[in-house]
Amino acid sequence: MSSQEYLKALAYELRQRKVNEDMVSSTLQEVSSHLAESGESGEAAFGQPKDYAASFPAGTTTSRGARVGNLAGLVVIATLAAYLVLRGTLDVSFGISGTLAYFSAVVAVTAALIVAGQRMDRHLPDPR
Repeated sequence: MSSQEYLKALAYELRQRKVNEDMVSSTLQEVSSHLAESGESGEAAFGQPKDYAASFPAGTTTSRGARVGNLAGLVVIATLAAYLVLRGTLDVSFGISGTLAYFSAVVAVTAALIVAGQRMDRHLPDPR
């Protein structure tokens, strides 16, 4: 894995451990500097990103990607509730094609939010 890929994987793993963004940024800068100076691969110098991230104490910060993932869950719950209210209480019928289109849109939006959240947690912080 290239240094850039290693740093992205490490950023993701640190954010999954809820490490605050300042610590993520400073850790990535230190790792990046070490890799540039030593010429070593990330795996050779620090081990697998998940294992190295596990050496940091778990934090309490929710990453932006996790918040977007939570939003995906809320979208599913809200749209299902809206469908059930419309169908069960107000007796609104979408028909088969309307129901399929409705739930297809829900799945597409949810998948897009999940992918966006994953990408957000893998991004590298702006250099300071």
